[in-house]
Amino acid sequence: MRLVLILIAITSIGLDAFAEESTTLKSLVDEALSNNPEIKAARAKWEASTKRPSQVSTLPNPTIGVNYTNVRFDKLTLGKDDFSQVGVSASWEFPFPGKLSLKGKIAEEEAKADEQFLEATMRRVIADLKGAYYDWYLADKSIEITSKNKELIEKFVKIAETKYSVGKGIQQDVIKAQVEVSGFIERLELLNQKKEIIEAKIRSILNRPPDFPLGKPEEVKKSELGLSLDELYKLTETKSPMLKAKSDLIERNNKALELAKKGYLPDFMAEFDWFDRGKFTNEGPFADMWQVRVGFIVPLYFWRKERFGVEEAMSQLKEAKEEYNNTNLNLFFDVKDKYITAKTSEKLLGLYSQGIIPQATLSLDSAIAGYEVGKIDFLTLLDNIVT
Repeated sequence: MRLVLILIAITSIGLDAFAEESTTLKSLVDEALSNNPEIKAARAKWEASTKRPSQVSTLPNPTIGVNYTNVRFDKLTLGKDDFSQVGVSASWEFPFPGKLSLKGKIAEEEAKADEQFLEATMRRVIADLKGAYYDWYLADKSIEITSKNKELIEKFVKIAETKYSVGKGIQQDVIKAQVEVSGFIERLELLNQKKEIIEAKIRSILNRPPDFPLGKPEEVKKSELGLSLDELYKLTETKSPMLKAKSDLIERNNKALELAKKGYLPDFMAEFDWFDRGKFTNEGPFADMWQVRVGFIVPLYFWRKERFGVEEAMSQLKEAKEEYNNTNLNLFFDVKDKYITAKTSEKLLGLYSQGIIPQATLSLDSAIAGYEVGKIDFLTLLDNIVT
């Protein structure tokens, strides 16, 4: 009767109710999107970059000045001498047409890239969280199953001890069973250690305190992968935020090259001056004066400055294109790697559920029946239980 009860316990797939409240994956994802420091930093960087286009595409601030001219050191000569004057001046620099708009477009492309980097950061953090969550579930479920197996082995230890005490068993059976129990204890220690490490990782992703309780993971159900590898490749090309960010950086460097080439063109400077020669002091008959001046900022050393600026921009554009190609290759490798892993796991699930577990259960059933009538020894029975 005892052996029958043990068999029922082994073959049962029912699970005890969770002692703690289950923590859903969705609730953790929402929390990570709100609290994860890496996501918040990426969002702040993107928000900051959206403020730059207006700044860099606006004309430089004018320079305002006040001056006074006197012809002697011993007294003021304003209104008493033709060369004495007090004046106000204002000057502006005007970049060559097209330069400011290009600077604005460069900043816009950088902001677009930062937005895609934010999206990529969010997806990567959530992917890490999901991976940790399923590892957490695996560790928790492994502890639960290993604990039940340990309890079953302990029951067989008592049976072996009882048989040995009445002279129907041998000491080797008892020792072997006790060794198996010790093995389960060791596995439980390692699993608990693994679970604690995974929980620490989840807390760090969520930005929670080190000892903040997590509860228990909810029951996981198998999901279907309904996309082919070619479909995943196409989705990667069109949807990957990392590829979009690299594409934006290519466009940014295209604009930067245009701007560098415009460096050969001169910028402009305009200045207005107004001079009062004594009227506001009611002294002297001298009339006010004003002047307007226009100048050019000439790229005089273009062979040492602007030329290398163009070459630098060309190299940066080439770098951006190669980074795009490298990112594309790495993403395609990751997609295929994860796809093969998922498909292999799917096959293994079928093999376990339809082959290994039913066969092992039948083998254990047969071993228990044989042990009851004395046709097999305890070690053979124990081997079937462990399997």
